[in-house]
Amino acid sequence: MGYPKLIAALALMAACIISCNAESTIPTKLSVSEAVEIAIGLNPGLKQAEETQRASQSRLTIADHTTSLNLSSSSSILKTSGNTDLSNVVLTEYSYEGPTGTQANLQVAPVGTGDSRASVGASIIYPLRKGSGSLSRKGLAIQSAQSDVAIQAKQLFISRQATVQGVIEAYYQAVLAREEVKVREQAVQFAQEAAEGWRKREVEGSAAGIDVTRSEIQVSQTQNALNSQLRRARNTLDQLMIAIGTGIGETPELIDSVPEQEISVPPLSATIETALANRAELVISDQRLSDQVRQVAQAKDQLRPRLDAVAGFSSRRSSTGFLGASLFGDGALTTGIEYSVPLDKLVLRETHDTASRQLEVLRNLRLFQMEQITEQVRSSYRRVESAQSSLEILGKNKTVAAENLRIANRMMEEGEGSSRDVLDAQQALTTADSSLLSAKTDLYLALIDLKRVMGEDITRMEFK
Repeated sequence: MGYPKLIAALALMAACIISCNAESTIPTKLSVSEAVEIAIGLNPGLKQAEETQRASQSRLTIADHTTSLNLSSSSSILKTSGNTDLSNVVLTEYSYEGPTGTQANLQVAPVGTGDSRASVGASIIYPLRKGSGSLSRKGLAIQSAQSDVAIQAKQLFISRQATVQGVIEAYYQAVLAREEVKVREQAVQFAQEAAEGWRKREVEGSAAGIDVTRSEIQVSQTQNALNSQLRRARNTLDQLMIAIGTGIGETPELIDSVPEQEISVPPLSATIETALANRAELVISDQRLSDQVRQVAQAKDQLRPRLDAVAGFSSRRSSTGFLGASLFGDGALTTGIEYSVPLDKLVLRETHDTASRQLEVLRNLRLFQMEQITEQVRSSYRRVESAQSSLEILGKNKTVAAENLRIANRMMEEGEGSSRDVLDAQQALTTADSSLLSAKTDLYLALIDLKRVMGEDITRMEFK
C-alpha cells in the first residue's frame, strides 16, 4: 500500500474512533430543567455575553492600575573629523497616576558613557482645582469602567433571561406538538373504525354509498393532518435544539408535560410596581445617566482655570560613570504653583452644551422606558387573563364535543342520524382536544413571560 493510501486509511480510522467515542451533549431523555441547564452552559449567545462581561472586568482592572515601570537603553555614535565617539545610557522610568489626579514621575539613568551621563529626575503634579478628585482623568476612567461592569452584568442577566425563556417556550411547543400527534393518531383511528363500520352497513344495506365515501374522505383528511403534525413535531424539536444552542438533528424524548397548577397572580398594580423596581433595563439606564452626569461635570470643570502644585528634582553627573550619592546633593530642586486659564472657550462650551443636552435626552428616555415596561407588564398580564379564560371555555367545549359525539353515535345506531353527523362530531372533538392542549401551553408560557417582564430571575425557577 502506498503512503498516500495508508495516510488516508489512518485518517479515516481516527475519524471513526472520534465519532464513535463522541458523546452527545443532549441526553436521550430530556427534561426542561436539563434543557435550560445545557443552554446556560453552551448557548453561543450567552458565551458572547459572558465574554463581554469579562472584557469589562479587564477594562476596570486596567483603569484601576496606577503605576508603570519601564526599562530602556540607547546607544549612539557621533562621528566627527578624525574622531568617533560611542555613547551609551540605561534608563529606568517609574510613573504614577492616582485616582485623585496626582501624577508623579521618576527617571534614573544609573550609568552613562561617552556623551551620555548618569542622571536622576523626578516630578510631581498635584491638581488644586481643575482635574482634581473624582473629576481627574484617572478618577473618571475608573468610574466609567465601574459603570460598564455594572451595565455588562445586567446585559448578561437580560441575555440569560431571554435564552431561558426561549428554551422553555421551545421545549413546551415541542411537547405540545408531540401531544397533538397523539390527538391526530387517535383521530385517524376513530376515522378508520368509522369507515369500516359504514362499509359493513353498506354491505348489510343499512347505509348509502355516500356515507361510505364521506367516511373514507375523512380517513384521508385525518391521515394528511397527522402527516402535517408529524412534520411540525420534528420542526419543533429542531427549534428546541437551536434555542439550546447545540444538538441540531437530535431527537430526545421530552419527559416533562405542561404543568397543570393553580394560577395565582398578584394585582396588576403590584406587578407593575415590582417590574419598575426590578427590571435590569432601568438599572442600565441609571448607570448611563450617572456616566453622563460625570461627563457634564467634567465638561464644566474644563471651563475653569487650572491650578496645580508642582515640584521637580534633576541632577546629572558631569562625567561618565555610575550614579553616585553626590548627585542627590548637587541636584536642583524646584517647587511652585502653576496657573493656566483657557482663553478660547468655544470648543469647551460646545462640549459642555452637547453633554448637557445628551443628559436631558437620557432622562427623557428613562421615563419613556418606564412607560414601555408598564405597557409590557399590562400586555403580559392581559395575556395571562385571556389564557385563563380560554382554558375554562375550551374545557367546557371538550365536554360538549364528547357528548355530541356520543349522541351522534347513538343516533346513527338507531338509524336516525347520518355519517355527516358522526364525522362532524369526531372532528369537533379532535379540534377541542387540540385547542385545550394549546390553551394549557399558552397559559403556562404566559405566566413565564409575566415573571420575566416583572424582573424575576426565571433562571432560578424550579420546574416540576
